Amino acid sequence: MERFRATLRQRLSYATYAIALVCTLSLYKSSSSANTLLVAQQHWEAIASENPELLASRYSDNAVLERSYSVSDVDEVYQGQSIYSAWQKFFGQYQIKNFQVVKQQQYLRRVDAEIQITAQSNRGTVVVLSMSYQVQFDQFGKIIKEVWQTNPELMV
Repeated sequence: MERFRATLRQRLSYATYAIALVCTLSLYKSSSSANTLLVAQQHWEAIASENPELLASRYSDNAVLERSYSVSDVDEVYQGQSIYSAWQKFFGQYQIKNFQVVKQQQYLRRVDAEIQITAQSNRGTVVVLSMSYQVQFDQFGKIIKEVWQTNPELMV
């Protein structure tokens, strides 16, 4: 009888440890996903503020930025240090008036979104850039890949 009680205590102890482990992993997964969306939102705020220095600091050293202006082709690919100049070029072409996230979906280390940017182009016209967007993060919250798929500019 004494031996049975010790085994029962051990089993209860193992079950308690297993439950604690599952709860800890669940909390980690949900906090990790929430952080991914928060990091993406902070990145979008930096874009809206037209700050290429802040933007460049959000990318990992080997990050890739892709911009596509048509459905079938990737028109521009930037990697590493060239991402800073890509944002400088973009801000030289467009002065952002309104940055709006229309729809967003978060995953473990990825965020997909639909984004609309109303901007004044360097030609003086106001345009609406409507884009599909995807960003992937490493385990430290740095961007490893960012893809902007734009639709044609709409004149306002």
